[in-house]
Amino acid sequence: MKKWKQYDYLICALVFILVGLLWSQLSNYTWDDDAISRFLNVQDARYHPAAFFSSWNRPLFVILFYLPVQLFGRMGVVVGMLLLTAASGIFLYKGLKHKGVPHAQVVMVFLLFQTFLFGISRDAMTEPLASFLISLGIYFFYRKQFAWFALIGGLLPLARSEGLLLLPFWLFPLVQQRLYRYIPLLGAGLLAWGLALYAYTGHPLALMQEVLASGEKKNRYGHVSLTHHIGKYVYVLGPVTFFFFLWGYLDNLKKMLTDYFIVLQFTVGFLIYIVFAAFLDLGQSGGALRNLITLAPFAAVIAVYGFNYWWALFTPVPAGKNNKRKATNPGRQELWIYVVFIILMAWICFTNELLMRQNYDPGKKDYTIFNALLVCCLLAVLPALSKKWKPPYGIAKVLLGWQVLFSLYYESPGSHGNQERAGMNDMTAFVTKPPLQQRKVYCNHPWYFWAAGIHPNDTLHAGGISLSGKPGIQPGQLVIWEGHYTGENYTNTPIQVFLNDSIFSPVYVVQNREREAIAVLFVKLWPQMADNDRFFASLLQVYPKNERLLYFKAVYERDRRKNVPQSITDFTAAMALKPGEGDVYLGRGVSWLMLNERAKACQDLQEAAALGSLQAGPLLKSYCQ
Repeated sequence: MKKWKQYDYLICALVFILVGLLWSQLSNYTWDDDAISRFLNVQDARYHPAAFFSSWNRPLFVILFYLPVQLFGRMGVVVGMLLLTAASGIFLYKGLKHKGVPHAQVVMVFLLFQTFLFGISRDAMTEPLASFLISLGIYFFYRKQFAWFALIGGLLPLARSEGLLLLPFWLFPLVQQRLYRYIPLLGAGLLAWGLALYAYTGHPLALMQEVLASGEKKNRYGHVSLTHHIGKYVYVLGPVTFFFFLWGYLDNLKKMLTDYFIVLQFTVGFLIYIVFAAFLDLGQSGGALRNLITLAPFAAVIAVYGFNYWWALFTPVPAGKNNKRKATNPGRQELWIYVVFIILMAWICFTNELLMRQNYDPGKKDYTIFNALLVCCLLAVLPALSKKWKPPYGIAKVLLGWQVLFSLYYESPGSHGNQERAGMNDMTAFVTKPPLQQRKVYCNHPWYFWAAGIHPNDTLHAGGISLSGKPGIQPGQLVIWEGHYTGENYTNTPIQVFLNDSIFSPVYVVQNREREAIAVLFVKLWPQMADNDRFFASLLQVYPKNERLLYFKAVYERDRRKNVPQSITDFTAAMALKPGEGDVYLGRGVSWLMLNERAKACQDLQEAAALGSLQAGPLLKSYCQ
């Protein structure tokens, strides 16, 4: 066992990689849509070299992942990101061990299984890349290899633009050691980026324009309070890492200037993100907690400090030494004070539901993190309840295991799924199967391209939706309208643009639990009705018991083909497949009205109203009184 103990850090890294690979195969849900867009941009960089210089893509990310993406597609990102993150832990461990920090191996759990870092470490996101560079920088800093240290610091802004604001902390040790010759290396990354942009665009200030470009847009997400990040940081770290981080941070406040590269740099970095989220539009951070993942290595090291402080409470001090803690009462009082403090803080701050890994819902309660912290506190005080004051090996292993289990649970394969993404998966599955799979699809949502394995620039199979581009859609081609990228934030093309156009017919819909449309599939009709009839017939031949298809065929028959009797037949068939659908009764009621069958129409409209149809009420008032 002693032989294998020296490889604990490698075993932890291997477990992290294997679990990450498994999680990546169990779900296609990424942390957010940015991961998809960045992956697609890297994939297309061979045709659009500007992707290499984009501040949003992050030049270092594109350079590192260009070949893996070209060769292995999505798995190139998954494997590459997992290896980078695992390497972050290994370098951090090696650096701490070289410095002589006790229990350096626990940093592997405190970093790799930090809850948010674990969840994001398989996606095309740049926070883990910046975290890797910082871990590598700490490694070279502790080993006093300042040439490499300066070079890595120079790459940091190419991974995250805000890394430029941290470079004064990387400059200070070079000045302190009078290693002035290495200072230019801190600017090497920005210089290379600027020269490449100048050569590509011909503009000498292209780099400045590129870095500031994201600030030109209005911040759609709004600003948050100054306490936003502080009150939610426990979610970023996870319960055990947060428990020891807070203890280590409080204990090291007085040493902040001495341990400036870890504690002071973390503090300033944290404040930078607070300022961005609370006051600035640059980057549209919107208080996104995932930005704090960049600081993960600093937090992990501080958590190791806290772990060692906790460990020392239960380690007897030999008699005769001048020490503040007596061997017969090793810090029991301060342990209990800290535990009571963190439980009270958790009850006050961490019992509201966190929405989309970002904002609290003040009207909803969620005790997940509170209960997890409570378990952590109970485990941490167990050694104090024993009469034997010995190093708490067993309890330490249980605490580290609890951090891992929490992250695996909280960042489970389906944890980043929502109704919108599930709906787009459903819609993608529908249009990529016969008889629709060969048709060109117009869509703005990146999730469609991610799920379908199609690139937006593949003009043979895909296209974007816009008011100006709508006339270019050809008969038989499909349009996936959805409210996020088509109806709200981007092209602002409301659904009525297609619903009110007689040459477009709805075909399929995906709804949320509130029966609202997540995505609606339209087909541009042919001038000849026979072609349209064959289109719907081919769909019903494949999906004969799909009530949504029958419903939309009925709408087509009534509103486009003007065959009202056939629409009633189709509405009735849809009812037989799935009774209790208010919109089907509403549709048939309207068809009865068009045939002047007032009694039958009113019966259907009353049933539609009883089933919750808001449109049935005005029709009942107009025709059924």
